[in-house]
Amino acid sequence: MKSNTNEINLAWAGGFIDGEGCLRIAKHTNAGGVNPIYHLHLAISQNRLETLEHCQKILGVQSSICQFPYRKSFRRPVYLLTYLCANARDALILLLPYLVRKQAEARLALEFALRLQLRRGGRTPHSAEEIAIREEYYRRMQELK
Repeated sequence: MKSNTNEINLAWAGGFIDGEGCLRIAKHTNAGGVNPIYHLHLAISQNRLETLEHCQKILGVQSSICQFPYRKSFRRPVYLLTYLCANARDALILLLPYLVRKQAEARLALEFALRLQLRRGGRTPHSAEEIAIREEYYRRMQELK
């Protein structure tokens, strides 16, 4: 009975993320860095903190919730649930069977994550070929949006 409940909860989380989530391969460059930094980013914004906490509990993967700075356009506080790098990968592995709209993005994100092994090492220069591969994943994800 418990696994059935877990599947129902994962299906709910998959639908919630399909509708409210943002999945991307982020690219950052910094002045002192040797390479552009590419990482996996899964985020869900919502004005109901309890809903984000519920999703966070279902997935059981390390993540963070923060509140957006106040803006006059907000009628209520807005919160952001974020999964980064290996934690985004782990969340996507759980969610993949339940995603519909974001299925192709999740498959590409997982391919990217498994190819890079999501390890630190931004100070070690990459070959031009490796940078081109990472940039190609970044470009392909943008095309899926």
